[in-house]
Amino acid sequence: MQIKNIVLYKDAEHQRVLDFDLGKVNIITGESKSGKSALIDIVDYCLGSEECNIAAGVIRDNVQWFAITVVFDTNESYFIARENPDNRGVSTISEIFIENIELGVVPEYNKLIKNSNKDALKSFLTKKIGIAENLQIQDTNSRDPLEVNFRHTLAYCFQPQTLIDQRDTLFYKQTEPFVSMAIKDSLPYLFGAIREDNLAIEQSIKQKKRELNGLVRTKNENESIYNEGRSKAFSLIDEAKAFGILKKDIIADSLPEALIILDSIKDWEYSANETIINGENAPLKILLEKREELISELGHLDDTITATTSFLKTNFNYIDEVEQQKVRLESIRMYKDSDNIGDECPLCHNKLDNPIPSIQSINNAFLQLSKKLEEVTREKPHLTRYIDDLETKRTKIKDDIFTIEKSISAIYQAKEDSKRLRDLNLQRGKIIGRISLFLESNNFKKDTSIDEKISVLKEEINELSKLIDNSENEERLLSILNYININMSMWAKLLDVEEGYTSVRFDTKKLTVIADTPKGPTPLKKMGSGANWISFHLLVHFALHNYFVIYNRPIPHFLMIDQPSQAYYPPEANGDNGIVNLSSDDIQVKKLFDFVIDKTEELSAQFQVIITEHANLNNEKFNSCVKYVWREGEKLIPDDWIRTI
Repeated sequence: MQIKNIVLYKDAEHQRVLDFDLGKVNIITGESKSGKSALIDIVDYCLGSEECNIAAGVIRDNVQWFAITVVFDTNESYFIARENPDNRGVSTISEIFIENIELGVVPEYNKLIKNSNKDALKSFLTKKIGIAENLQIQDTNSRDPLEVNFRHTLAYCFQPQTLIDQRDTLFYKQTEPFVSMAIKDSLPYLFGAIREDNLAIEQSIKQKKRELNGLVRTKNENESIYNEGRSKAFSLIDEAKAFGILKKDIIADSLPEALIILDSIKDWEYSANETIINGENAPLKILLEKREELISELGHLDDTITATTSFLKTNFNYIDEVEQQKVRLESIRMYKDSDNIGDECPLCHNKLDNPIPSIQSINNAFLQLSKKLEEVTREKPHLTRYIDDLETKRTKIKDDIFTIEKSISAIYQAKEDSKRLRDLNLQRGKIIGRISLFLESNNFKKDTSIDEKISVLKEEINELSKLIDNSENEERLLSILNYININMSMWAKLLDVEEGYTSVRFDTKKLTVIADTPKGPTPLKKMGSGANWISFHLLVHFALHNYFVIYNRPIPHFLMIDQPSQAYYPPEANGDNGIVNLSSDDIQVKKLFDFVIDKTEELSAQFQVIITEHANLNNEKFNSCVKYVWREGEKLIPDDWIRTI
């Protein structure tokens, strides 16, 4: 793919078309601020960059659409246009216009209608330059696989002014996030160090590995089931022995024997031999009710005995006291019998302040007390017999309660024995159920075909892996790099590099150029002078493109370079007409342009170079490549565009 033209649209009446020769060096020389450096950003934007990096100012203020025409090896031409994002007040626009056109035809302004987007453009250009479906997987798995596409190839197509003389970076946008890693990952594919059908092989390997993993998993599961089943078979036999289904002297020495034993008892049934009593809860209920009645009756009886005993004890204690007083009074006989009621003491006959009862009254009361004592004394034997009868009855009730409780315990024990027997038979039934399920669910016949399938898949994966053998890929990559390094070392003599830097190699891991000297390797960042840095930038890019073109690798066959002579001629060193004044650097600058032109011509029109340069060399070979001279008011944006604002 090469660039036929760059087209700028201001409106329907104003277009700026820059035509370029295919397969040649095209030089645009001009003054500073004439718009030369913007060309790389315009081409990059039209080729689907994420952002619009075209400098703000005159260009973006006066251009509505940016466009380019690209030509492929098949001579097909496609016109690609992208609107200026400033028209919408945004940073970028994803929609584009793309059309297959005849070579040299430039569509009219009113035909520019968005019919695609940058993602579709990337996919289209990826296929168009010949990038096959691919996926670059790193051995370390330290980062995600990379699918090489058209945008990855542009790292080798642009050398803007800010990059051409850098000592730390070689490639376009290399310092942006992930770009450096993408360059490293994509180079083996772009070099052809890995197979074009690498992705298809990788996908086939992945599919077969998935099948293999599935078969291995099935095999492991089957083996696990077999081992677990073997253990389960013997465990079920032990359970059957424990619950009386099997005799304890039965022994299984192998899995087949165990399966035979289990099969013999899978239909085992038990017959209950316990006696089932209809209404078994009725006798228990009667006994419980009878026990409650007796306990209640015993409680009343205990209360009666306690009350009677207390009464008897209290009353007879009082009688004993009265009798003692009576005996004392009778024995003393110190008072006189008299009916006088008065204030005279019956003992000492003295006058009393408070009158006392008469002797007769005391005697009457004494007689009444004596009579009552006689009655109580007569009743005492009856109370004693009453208490004895109560005690006898209480003993009888206690005996009856004890008898009933024994009957209740016997019933409970009988129920517990019955429940235990039912639980045992239930447990036996569960074991028989597990045995039946185990025999139905397990197939102990080993599938030998799975081992054969695993073996076949492993062999197929091994054969496919050989096709993408990393060691072979490494050797192929080293061979390609040797070819590139030989050219770089040989061409270094044609450019302005120091004498000790003539043995040169490209380091793909660090993305730099290394010069091997007697004192050891010297990377680009440790080399002195901007002239060396520019020379090595040109060396590595022309060596790469030389390989890409000769071996028909899927890379756009163009290189855009901005200000390659800047290390030699600052803008103020040029005359009014841009022609460089003679100086000691003239010969070195001539070597630089001669190298670019000669190496481009050697590729037989298969490679294109577009150079924007401030200097205007007084050199025939240089002048033969000059397409535009932007001086004396001539610029990328014509003055009449600005005047018609």
